[in-house]
Amino acid sequence: MTLSRIVSIFLLLVVGYIARKRKVLDADSIRSISDFVLSIALPFTIISSFDRSIPLTAAKDLLKVALYAIGIHLIAILVAKISFSHVADSKRKILTYITVFSNCGFMGFPVAESVFGRIGLMYASVYVMIFNIFVWTYGVALLSGDGGGKKGLFRVKDIIFNPGNVAVILGCVIWLLPFSLPETINYAILLIGNCTTPLSMIVVGATLAGLSIKGLFSRTEVWIGSLMRLLIMPMIIFFIMRIFKENDASARVANFLVAMPAAAQTVIFAERYDADVSLASGIVFISTVFSAITIPLAAKIISA
Repeated sequence: MTLSRIVSIFLLLVVGYIARKRKVLDADSIRSISDFVLSIALPFTIISSFDRSIPLTAAKDLLKVALYAIGIHLIAILVAKISFSHVADSKRKILTYITVFSNCGFMGFPVAESVFGRIGLMYASVYVMIFNIFVWTYGVALLSGDGGGKKGLFRVKDIIFNPGNVAVILGCVIWLLPFSLPETINYAILLIGNCTTPLSMIVVGATLAGLSIKGLFSRTEVWIGSLMRLLIMPMIIFFIMRIFKENDASARVANFLVAMPAAAQTVIFAERYDADVSLASGIVFISTVFSAITIPLAAKIISA
């Protein structure tokens, strides 16, 4: 059943790819759909993931997920620093960024829910909150290259008060309330949240269709970055988790999110901060395509 659901999710990616190639979607419409998912659909998905049928004893696991996420990002930063210290600066920025940041939001949410159920979605929400903090601090400083100067100014609104983080807070409040919200409201939240999976995967597919793949397969750095993102980082975290005997549901979800391909926003950030857009596009494309093979494998290994 899990493999079947993952395949279904990747078929949505194909729909997005075809829609872009057939000009049903263009760059502007993709941007609009992406903004809708990030600002509305995804936050409602996060809120609905805090299912009141999940016992309050899971609260301690939410804290564990946050700690796992912090540790994972710090380990990834260290691995990238060691691995790419002698690489040219323009390439090093992108290779480091994709090593640290996976597509744990757009792809992580639907896939985590298909593998781990509603509790997996709940844990993923907390993981992505930590991810957002790292993106808007370390990620921006890395790509801007000015340590957070004019281009990389850290905005409190982006770091803390983005829609995803606000949704986590609201979800926690609703989850902890001594009473349930009216069913009419709960169902409306669920319906909007259900848009996230199809729309997010369609956006990823359409984004891939807009990337230039000319000369893509001949660049060594593209394969190195994709290998780091899909295999090396998930394996490192997997063995660290096993060494410290961390194998509960929260640990498995965190490990699974590391196995996602390169974050689609890598290309957007590369363009914004004049980094190597071609390399970013290549790694996003290759890692996303091959994740159709590696994600089911990761699900099987991590869930064992």
